Order: sequence, then C-alpha cells, then structure tokens
Amino acid sequence: MKTTLFVLVTLVLGIVAPVSALDLKAITVKPTANNPQYRDKKVWPILAGDEYFIKQKWPKARLLIWARADAKSTRGKSSPDVAVLTNWIDAATGKAPSAEPDMETDLVFPDADKNYKVSGKGLICRHLTVGRNADVQPGGGRGLSVFGNIWIRPGGKFYVYRKIIFTGSGHTFCRKDWAADGKLKKLHDTGAVTPFDRQNPKANVWTADPISFFMSHDKPKGSTEILGHVSCKDEFSVVAGTFIVGRDSRFYNGKASSLHVGKAGTIVLMDGALIGKRGNQFILDCGSQGAITGGAPDRPLKRDARLGLGYANWMNFSFPAEKRRHGSSYGGLAGSFSGKLIGYPAKGGNASLVIGWHGISAWIGHRGWNMSDKFYDLYARLQPKITIWVSAETKVENVRFDDLHRGGIVLPDRSIMKQWRNVTFGKSCLSKDPKELTREYKGKVNRGRPSEPLKPETK
Repeated sequence: MKTTLFVLVTLVLGIVAPVSALDLKAITVKPTANNPQYRDKKVWPILAGDEYFIKQKWPKARLLIWARADAKSTRGKSSPDVAVLTNWIDAATGKAPSAEPDMETDLVFPDADKNYKVSGKGLICRHLTVGRNADVQPGGGRGLSVFGNIWIRPGGKFYVYRKIIFTGSGHTFCRKDWAADGKLKKLHDTGAVTPFDRQNPKANVWTADPISFFMSHDKPKGSTEILGHVSCKDEFSVVAGTFIVGRDSRFYNGKASSLHVGKAGTIVLMDGALIGKRGNQFILDCGSQGAITGGAPDRPLKRDARLGLGYANWMNFSFPAEKRRHGSSYGGLAGSFSGKLIGYPAKGGNASLVIGWHGISAWIGHRGWNMSDKFYDLYARLQPKITIWVSAETKVENVRFDDLHRGGIVLPDRSIMKQWRNVTFGKSCLSKDPKELTREYKGKVNRGRPSEPLKPETK
C-alpha cells in the first residue's frame, strides 16, 4: 500500500528517482563544457594551442545533471521546467539539489536515444552542455546569463527566447558543432555565395538554429570564443571584452539590427572566420566604436578573416512603397567604423582582415517595406556591392576591402587615407582606382556616422 501511494505521488508531482534513471558515471566521463578534455584530438581537432580558453583554470563547482532525459514530449502539455529542483540531480550526492542553479553551477543536459524537451523561464549558470537529442528552450524575461563555456553537442538543440549574456571574467568558448551532413561547413569553407531565389525570396540556409533571440558580450576582463557556427535572431552587441570567432567558424545575427561594438569591446576574427548578418537588408549591418581585428598580436593570422556586410540600392532603382522606419533603400551604409580595423598577419605572411559582402543575397526583410513582386524584381537586379563610413579617428592597418561600389568608402576627408597602412582593394570592387572607390562627406555626423542621406552614384 505504501509503495503504491509513493508511485501515485511521484506521478502527480512529477518527482523522479534520479539515481536509477541515469548512469551518472557514464555522463560525467564524457567531454562536456565543464570537462572539455582538450587533449583528446578526436574531440578537439580544431585546437591550435593558442586559444585563451584552454589556459583558463576553473575551481571545482557544483554539477547538476538533468534527470528528465527520458521524459516524453506530449503535445499540449508543457515540458519539464528547469526551475523545478526535482528535475535535476546533484552529481555529488545523486539526489535532487537543495538550491537552484547559479553562477557557480555547471549544468549538463545529457545525451539520450530519443528527443526530449526542456522549458522554463531562464537560467543562470557557469558551464552549460546540451547533449544529443536534448531540446532545451528556456524562455521568459530572464534569458540566460552564462559565466563559463557553452557546448551544444551534435544532435542537440538550444534556444533562449530572450537574451544570452556572456559575462564574468573568464576566457570561455561557445561551441555549436557543424551539422553532420557537412553541407553548411562546406559552404563556409569554400566561401560559396547563397544566391537570391526570385521564386523563394526568403530561402536561406543560414537562418536555421539560432541559439537565442538577443545576445550580448559584457566581459571587461574576459573573452568568449565562438567555435563552429553560432547565431542569434536579432540584436548582438559587444559591450566590453573580447569576442572571438575561432578558426573556420562563423557567427551571425539577424533581423533589423546591427552588429554593435562599443568603445570597450573588441571582435577578433581568426583564420577562415566570418562574422556577419543572416541575410540582406537595406540597413546598417555593423556599427563599431571599438576594435575589429583579424587575429591578435599573440595569435597572428595565417589565412584571411572576413567581416561580412550586406548591400543596399546604389543603382538608382525606384523601389515601390518605400518607407523609412528602418532607413531608405537609397544611400544605405552597410558599416560605420570609428575605432580600429587591424589585421595581424603572421610573420612573412600576407593574410588580411577582409571587409566585404557576407555572401548571402537572400532578403530577410523588415517592417516598413512592401515586398511586392516589383520589389523583388528590382532587388534581383541589385549588385551585391557595399558602402561603408570610415571616420577620421579609425586606425586602419593590414585590411583588404572587397565588393565596394564606386564611392563605396565614405570619408570625412580623403587625406586620412595617408595614415592607413597596407590597405588593398580586391578584384570584386567596381574599380581598381582608390580615388574612384572613395568619396567625401561634409555633412552632419551623429553617433559617429553621417546623419544625412547619401546620394547614390549616377547609374
């Protein structure tokens, strides 16, 4: 009778018997965000040895393991909640924890043979691992504040409905492994263009699987390194600290937002890395008051790294029903820079920080535009060439500009180019003459960039 009563209470309250449900030893010996096992070359073939995060020392912390990896997803019923303590196992005791996760807690959502879902109203943690077949979607206003590493293993899904904040003082990684079929990885490595499909204007392989809606990096004394491919749906800002896109990796944000780098922020792009938008729009894609570099003095480039930008209408096309909530199709700047643009090539090498088109023509749209057939017909005729603003204060060294319109670099005064060092222009620019690729702007400036519409070049 007592046994029957306990089973009934367990079913009603959703309490689990964690020790019998999971093999804790098998889970804790696997490579995870809190136990990366960097020396295992099969797990970490991408490491070069100069990454900051591999030198970071972490004190021992509480480890909680999700106990509901066997929970079936039922339509119409909510998934197990991260805020319910009985849904977790404390790896040290084999029992449910007595306190919710905090900045000194490591979390593991283990591998499973079948898909399982997890919900809730946000998390705070140090290291976070999302295993195979885990589908973790914490929502609500809290979002996720993470003080350590994030590792989304192959076959795992992770999406924060609000915002991920990379914070703390450590050197960490955020790793989301490329899909096993290799298609996206091949597109990235070959630099293949994602063309505009007139029959399916929003078709875009790069819009899948973001890990959050918003994202920010606020680590004045720390760094976060992206490994694989990581994206957010909307705004991303580097408030402070160093945000690194690792070798042969990609980070991209989206919607009607720009990649913002504050004065205390730095973006470092390593060999073969790209940072850019998830598609194309007629708005500013990147506004940087801080530093964007290819490599670093202690991590020099051996291959080019790219800052990718979108393109606007510089061909004098008259787009229908044009509205200005997020800017005009005419005179659109793709980037605005008033900090540093520097490449750090390896000794004897010629690798550069490359600033050009991100290679995605798919229109991801935004409010204020009438995407009619005429709109798409005109859009399909646009050349994917960019226009950027570079202020007088910007330090420019070892940079190659690609995909420029004539007059594609807007300057307060052409004479500032005399201060630039080792700057080149790629074959994809619409001219070989630097004078034709630049123009001067003498109007008003707001937030470090032109505040008046720029006139397109005559067709």
